[in-house]
Amino acid sequence: MELRQAGNEVNGVFSFAEEVKNNYRIQVTEKVKGTITDGKLLLESVDVKAIQNGREISYLPNTFEIQHIAENQLVGSTYDSENVCGVFVLKRKI
Repeated sequence: MELRQAGNEVNGVFSFAEEVKNNYRIQVTEKVKGTITDGKLLLESVDVKAIQNGREISYLPNTFEIQHIAENQLVGSTYDSENVCGVFVLKRKI
């Protein structure tokens, strides 16, 4: 994840792998923009690219809600337009 902040406005790139063991793996890159409000980072996907088995596939854009819970840790959830939800933890590499 690479984010840039200007005041309360945030934009950047969110990359992750979606994987179900012994079934599939999708590498997803989403350009995102959003705001920091009431201690939460709210992001919306503005562009999505997803690769599965070396081929680009269709992938629904996400909405992210992220909270800063420790100096080097973020916890968040993501939803797509079909209300499929995911939960994640991010730790800063030092």
